[in-house]
Amino acid sequence: MQPRSDLARDGSRGPLAALGIGAFSERAYRFVLRYPGGSVESLSDRTGRSPEEVRSDLAPLVSARLIRIADEGVFPELPEFALGRLLNAEARRLTDAEEALTLAQSEVATYLAEHLAGERADWRPVSIDMIPGEDLADVMQTLIANTTGELLFLRPDQWHLPTGQRMDVAVTQAIAAGASSRVIYPAKIIEMSSDSVRARARAGERIRVLPEVPTRLAIFGTDAVMALEFWGETTGERLLIRQPGIVSACIALFDQLWSHAVTVPGFGAELDAGARSQLLEMLAGGAKDEQIARTLGMSLRTVRRRIANLMAELGVDSRFQAGMEAVRRGWL
Repeated sequence: MQPRSDLARDGSRGPLAALGIGAFSERAYRFVLRYPGGSVESLSDRTGRSPEEVRSDLAPLVSARLIRIADEGVFPELPEFALGRLLNAEARRLTDAEEALTLAQSEVATYLAEHLAGERADWRPVSIDMIPGEDLADVMQTLIANTTGELLFLRPDQWHLPTGQRMDVAVTQAIAAGASSRVIYPAKIIEMSSDSVRARARAGERIRVLPEVPTRLAIFGTDAVMALEFWGETTGERLLIRQPGIVSACIALFDQLWSHAVTVPGFGAELDAGARSQLLEMLAGGAKDEQIARTLGMSLRTVRRRIANLMAELGVDSRFQAGMEAVRRGWL
C-alpha cells in the first residue's frame, strides 16, 4: 500500500481515502476514467489545477497501479480488477478500517461504469483479461461479492488448495446474502468426506457429482467466467471472460454436465422426495412463503431459495408452471 502523503496534502477524505487516495487524486482518477488517453495538460485544463499539481495528484494512482502514464497519455487499468485487488489487501491489513473500506468498495461499480461510458464510441471494451495466479483469490472474491446472478463451479480438486478456504468463505457469505450456488465435484469427493465441501453444502450450496470433472471453471451469473488458459490444466494463469456469447456457452456446458450429474446423500441442499412433495403441495395450495417457512420450520430466506432451486430444476418461470410440471412428472 502506498504512503498516506496524498491524504495529508489534500486535507480531505474522498471515497478512496481507505486506499491512500486523497480527494484531489480521486478527482483526477475520475477524469482519467472518463477520458482515457488524455494528456497531463488536458487533465490540468479539466481540473483547473496546474500540470505540476496534476502530476502530484496522479503519483498515488500510479503507485497503486490504478493508472499508467505512457508517452501517448494517461490510461486507467480495469477499475473492477485494480480496485478489487487493493480493497482485499487493505481489508486483510486493516481490520479496523471496515467502514471506510466498505465505502470505497461501493464505488467500484461506479468507476467501472464511468470508464465504460467514457470510452470512444468506436472502441470496444476488452472482454477477456489474463489474471496472474497471485491475484486470482482477490479477483474471485470481488466477483463473488458483486455478482447478482447464480454462481456455478466445476471443482475437480480445489478443496486441496490454500486459496480454497478463502473461496469457501466468500461463497458461504454470498449464499447467506441470498445468492444461489451450484457446484459439480468428481465422485471421489464421497470417499474423501471433505469438510470444505460439507460446510458449503450446509450453507445451502447445491452439489452433484460426476465420475470425472473435466476442468476448473467458475461462472458468475451472466457477468463473467473464470477459466484456465488451457482446458483441463490444473495450474497456470486464468482467463477472466466477459464476452456474453462465451459466458452463455459456459453456462450451457455447466447445465449439460449438471443434467448428467447425480446427487449424493449427505451432500448438497437438494430436497428429498418427501420434502419436495410437501413444498409443491403447499405452493399448489396457494400458501405464502411465510406460511411455508412456519410449517416446514425453515427461515424465509431458505424457503425462497429452495423454491427458486425447485423452479430451476423443473425448468419453469412461475409457481403456477411449477405445479403443472410437477403434475406432469408425477411428483404430485
